[in-house]
Amino acid sequence: MRSERSRRASVAVVAVALLLAWPAGVLAQCWGQEAAKERFANPRLLAETKEVADHVGDLQQRLVDLRLKADPEGREAYRKGHVPGAVYVAWRELDDVPSNRQGFPMPPAKAEALFSRLGIDGSVHVVAYDDAGGLLAARLVYVLDFFGHTKASVLNGGLTKWTKEGRALTTDEPKVAPRKFVARPNPDLIVTADWLKKNLKEKSFALVDSRSTAEYAGTNEDPDIKAKGHIPGAAHLDWASTITEEKTFKSPEELKKLFAGAGAKPGTPVITYCRTGVRSAHNWFVAKLLGYADVKNYDGSWIDWGNDPTAPVER
Repeated sequence: MRSERSRRASVAVVAVALLLAWPAGVLAQCWGQEAAKERFANPRLLAETKEVADHVGDLQQRLVDLRLKADPEGREAYRKGHVPGAVYVAWRELDDVPSNRQGFPMPPAKAEALFSRLGIDGSVHVVAYDDAGGLLAARLVYVLDFFGHTKASVLNGGLTKWTKEGRALTTDEPKVAPRKFVARPNPDLIVTADWLKKNLKEKSFALVDSRSTAEYAGTNEDPDIKAKGHIPGAAHLDWASTITEEKTFKSPEELKKLFAGAGAKPGTPVITYCRTGVRSAHNWFVAKLLGYADVKNYDGSWIDWGNDPTAPVER
């Protein structure tokens, strides 16, 4: 009896020692397990509420809250209640049209300053969430990926699913120690108007317009943009068609059909665009989630193309 007790005690001690010897955060590397069960090709990009809730307070998880309303309303909504441990960022900080024309989502120096302030470095896994069906969270993941930080996920269902499940919110704002974020731009994730003009007739990629039906058809009114319609050869795939009424992503099978319908069959390079690069970043994210290897965002999008008198337009 004593021998058996001693053996069990020894096993327990060894197990504890092994757990303590693991690097910080290893136990928290669970993001995407549920997405893997759903058979998404890149499940690490999609975190579920339980996965995040189980690791609130984990120093290797940086939660980032984004709201659809612009500041000050967005920040005020965050202060009234957010996922515990989440820091806030205004989504408009993640886009810059002049930089888009130069091949960047935003100025690299600004990205370094912003993400360093949010406590993001190479060791942190970012989980972004919003109140807009993943639209803004996907934008953050895209920008992070562009600047070399690939450890990032979107919280499936975002704040909508989190609150519907009765999970805790807090008004406490975390005190996050700044970390050093180093921007390493990846030009393979973006295209400019100049590149698109030169390559438009090649038909070697699927060009996906992520806007609404009215915008694609040119029947909408937009005082900030001169031209109406879409880029010649572009297929329409409204970003909102990729999510359910509950603001979660549709199944891999449903999403594959949507992309195939837009001419983006498996293995086909994909270029997305919208009005300002935000909705197209969402479709970029979905394509990556499905396993498309070559996906780029025309980040200047229609606000750039539609105001360029040399850019061809189709209606």
